[in-house]
Amino acid sequence: MGFVLLCAVLLFSCEKSAEPPEVTVMPVYQDDMEIVRIAEDARNTLPVFFRYLTRTGAGASAGKDCYVKYPFLADENSGVDKEQIWLTGIQFSNGQYFGVLANAPRHLSGMKRGDRVIFDMDTITDWMYVRDGKITGGESIKYLLEKTPENQRNDRERELLRMLF
Repeated sequence: MGFVLLCAVLLFSCEKSAEPPEVTVMPVYQDDMEIVRIAEDARNTLPVFFRYLTRTGAGASAGKDCYVKYPFLADENSGVDKEQIWLTGIQFSNGQYFGVLANAPRHLSGMKRGDRVIFDMDTITDWMYVRDGKITGGESIKYLLEKTPENQRNDRERELLRMLF
């Protein structure tokens, strides 16, 4: 059995809000081969994400509907190896990628929702963008929600699945 990763699943509202979307946190085993495949596919299809990201232009609202999932090393005594956090507000400056934590970390001391962080685009595990109420990308969300039995999904999770198809 591999290390447990905590994976946040974004739960969107179709309403415009200054607040990042809500999240559900789900445990994922590091040796889940489908999660590994999704991460590899996300990195291989980054040009699709970048085409959309660069079309959003520059400025304060650039990339507000664009997200990448990034694995941070969890706190030493947290009981998990990594915590995957969705980042938004993706920017590239001085040879580095920056993003804003879209959800509150559970096992990353000193970090909070809304913090700006530097990350390595080569190790992201998923990406997505939202346009006209539909999600492009977000394969890990789809996979994790499809693993949840229908009778255990809440209304926001059902809505998120509708946005993925």
